[in-house]
Amino acid sequence: MTADPHKGDIRAALARMTARDADIHAVRHLRQTAVIQEAQALSRLPARQRAAQTLHGLNIAVKDNIDIADTPIQGGSRLFAGRIATRDAWIITRLRAAGALFPAVTSMCELAWGTTGENAVGPRTRNPLDTRLDPGGSSSGSAAAVSRGLTMAALGTDTACSIRFPAHCCGITGFKPTAKRWDMTGIMPLVPSLDHVGLLTRSARDARHLFHAIEHDARPSAPAPRTRRIGIRWEGFENCDVGILHVMGQLLSALRDEDVTIMDCTTTLHVRTLPVTIALFAETWQVWGAAAHKNPDALSPTLRERLLRKSSVSLSEIEDARREQAAISVEMDHVLSTCDLLLEPTAQVTALPPAAMTPEHPMLASRNCTLTNISGHPSISIPCAEDREGRPVGVLLSAQRGNDQALLEHAIWLEDLIDRQGLRRIFPARVIS
Repeated sequence: MTADPHKGDIRAALARMTARDADIHAVRHLRQTAVIQEAQALSRLPARQRAAQTLHGLNIAVKDNIDIADTPIQGGSRLFAGRIATRDAWIITRLRAAGALFPAVTSMCELAWGTTGENAVGPRTRNPLDTRLDPGGSSSGSAAAVSRGLTMAALGTDTACSIRFPAHCCGITGFKPTAKRWDMTGIMPLVPSLDHVGLLTRSARDARHLFHAIEHDARPSAPAPRTRRIGIRWEGFENCDVGILHVMGQLLSALRDEDVTIMDCTTTLHVRTLPVTIALFAETWQVWGAAAHKNPDALSPTLRERLLRKSSVSLSEIEDARREQAAISVEMDHVLSTCDLLLEPTAQVTALPPAAMTPEHPMLASRNCTLTNISGHPSISIPCAEDREGRPVGVLLSAQRGNDQALLEHAIWLEDLIDRQGLRRIFPARVIS
């Protein structure tokens, strides 16, 4: 994995984070005393045990809805002001076992419901590549922290696009595994039927390294097949910014020069996913309705209104949506039985200044990513190139359920191709991996 410049020197890392976060507001809370003690405990381990830890001393930032024992975790909401997590989330336990350290809790949208850097408990998070731009959300702080180099990796959650869209906006990699592959214990829910925990890293190689650490699997992955069948999901190109279409055209041209088979995988799934998403988001009322009713003033007016709207969705509508969700999963299985991976733009809009966002922005940000939250298939966004205004554009890859390792190998292959072609100027793969 990419070398952490302050690995083994946690005090220097904390000082660096404080200084470099000043203009982007990615960090909500630094675990200064706790992480120094944890780093000292790691340093006292026997040499053989330290060597066996694949992430020994690596700093990983953590979204404010993922529990770290004895740490303030409040889901970006005043509803949980003063809450202290009592135990580690499952994924934190896994990463601790591999030697990781968790110096920072990152900012996020209120209760993880949003696609921007807006923050209900602190200043708005800004995009490190251009602080006039939004970083995307809801894992805004995690994406900004990795993009700025505060940490080399971060944890986020993804219900509709909340890892992959901010990765797209900040020029980094965002990975969402197969649904239910990683335990959600210790993570604040939003929509349990759609929630995933995942990774934000500088590269697909780094994502693969963390993936193996989480799964306690030190075996090297099998190489991806030399001949790839790439399905182009043309629905994902609809309504895209012109700059995104230009970048994707460059990528498709580069792919045609490689030993790959380009396949047309046009579907009608976009039309079906929107009503399912709308209905399943009524689970937010089931999860947070009682707390919101008890303390309504602790929620922002926007979130309070969203929750109240979802209270009117009937249980039968939710059950109908879950049945349609299962049907969409089966159809996606069929589509992916004909190709090795699906390819499309990560989003239909690039990073924007907050004032330039229209009411359609959440849809344009999430539409492509949401399909695999519904279907449960693994999905990764990697930076492809920049548009004419220098804003990063991500490419979204998805694979068959359970084929997470193969998806990561395909992403590494595509990352290398993008680098060879000179498409990407931000964080070229040869520099960081």
